[in-house]
Amino acid sequence: MNIFCLNGYNGEKLSLELNEVIGFPNNTSIEGGYDIICTLVIDSGCYHIEFDRLYSATGTLYRFSKELDACYTVLFGSAEYHSLYENGLVFNVEMTSGGLAIVTGTFQERPDKQNVLQFEFDTDQSCLLSVIQDIESLKVKYGGMEGLHDK
Repeated sequence: MNIFCLNGYNGEKLSLELNEVIGFPNNTSIEGGYDIICTLVIDSGCYHIEFDRLYSATGTLYRFSKELDACYTVLFGSAEYHSLYENGLVFNVEMTSGGLAIVTGTFQERPDKQNVLQFEFDTDQSCLLSVIQDIESLKVKYGGMEGLHDK
């Protein structure tokens, strides 16, 4: 299941696809919602990453979506995706002038190795709404920050 795809220009993108929801529906995550395993795809410049064991949580996605929605609404500010306990993927969407945005971040597959991809690509407001809507659609199936208990 596609979680979201944040498109940039010239084929650049960052996307997450849901592989597994851990403990659903009985065990919620300390991050909020449920722990999940995703496939991450990053295309930035000449770099391509495809990693099929990214650990995250639906609560992490919900926090990012809330921040991104605020940026989309006022065309100002930034939204950061970061997990409280897993820091393999961290990225920021910062609005600039005229509805443009810059996506910057880092990905590190293994914390014990200093092999880190730093990436940056441009996007705009027209690419943000689908990300917000796709993440919000997870709530229909998996509930909010308390899992199905607050659906």
